[in-house]
Amino acid sequence: MLSIKYGTRTIEFEIERKPKLKNTYINVTTDGVLVKTNDNTTLDEIKKMVEKKSAWISKKLEIFQSISISTHIATGSRLYYLGKSYYVKMIAEEHQDKIIVDFTHSQFNIITPLEYSQTELHNAIDMFYKQKAGEKILPLTKKWSKIMELSPQHISFRNSKTRWGSCSSTNSISFNYNLIKISSSLIEYVVIHELAHIQYKNHSKEFWKLVKKYLTDYPIKEEKIRVFEKLI
Repeated sequence: MLSIKYGTRTIEFEIERKPKLKNTYINVTTDGVLVKTNDNTTLDEIKKMVEKKSAWISKKLEIFQSISISTHIATGSRLYYLGKSYYVKMIAEEHQDKIIVDFTHSQFNIITPLEYSQTELHNAIDMFYKQKAGEKILPLTKKWSKIMELSPQHISFRNSKTRWGSCSSTNSISFNYNLIKISSSLIEYVVIHELAHIQYKNHSKEFWKLVKKYLTDYPIKEEKIRVFEKLI
């Protein structure tokens, strides 16, 4: 693991060399900083590039650190909902036979039996997210479908590790119910994005022109949503 100093912070990074790469790229994810380059780029050149991008890298790392949430859920944990993280309070009750997830007064109250597994807990939280996603996204899709005059054949919700949404060749739209974790403005962007795919099945200039017609600041939203992609 290599590193450079940026103020009081140490930025650690790894290097991945691919002979066919023509340029050098820096990727910042929840896993850290990865520099992708070719065999001809020297270590000094790589370090200079990382130093040049250190402010941007540091900002990205801080964002990932602030939104990263432990997979082990207990009282004091935080869960995301509509773009913000909220405190979790676990309440164990003797005669409770199932896990109930409730969001009230800006915190998650999770009522559980005296004994339960983390798998059961995560399943219950996922069901909460799926229900809330339907309540939020279905009306939003109906609204924008009317505005854009583009109607999906069918709408479904699923848990995806790679996509926020997708539109099939038959114009059926599937939304990742983890969308409910991000802000309303970003959810709206995904809805408009997928509806636009009813007309254009690719990311052509015409597709982005259609998206821009309804969201002039879509590049900003596109950048923001990428921050969350590794957290799905």
